[in-house]
Amino acid sequence: MSGEKKDYRDEPPPQYQPSAGYGYPPQYPPQQYTDHPGFPPGGYSTNAVIVAPGPMTMNEPPPPDYMNRAIFVTICCFWPTGIFAIMKASESRSSYARGDMQSARSNSNSARQLSNISIMAGVASILVAVIFVGVYVGLVLRSIT
Repeated sequence: MSGEKKDYRDEPPPQYQPSAGYGYPPQYPPQQYTDHPGFPPGGYSTNAVIVAPGPMTMNEPPPPDYMNRAIFVTICCFWPTGIFAIMKASESRSSYARGDMQSARSNSNSARQLSNISIMAGVASILVAVIFVGVYVGLVLRSIT
């Protein structure tokens, strides 16, 4: 019998025996706080009623956000200011969606101004490029003859 191994698979596991010094922590009653400076004597009430705001109606039509113009000038004219025009147009839409008409108008005007600056910069860069190419071609043709 001493040479045989005992098969423990069929036996249930032994029961856990907690030691005498350990166990569940003692349960203490809740403390009553009194006379804290800055707080009312009875404490704050936890029965707060939260009321959601009612539906918001827009009396004014949305200001134009110039998103189409901003995308066009970003692709075709001058992309550095065109990107900022797209950002301002998006902010204008967001401001109108949350009901902030003043900010929506301001962002709309900024998008329009940045789009106009992009158009002017694009036209100016095209004119400079045409003049540069014209002068270069003129110098090359003059040197050939």
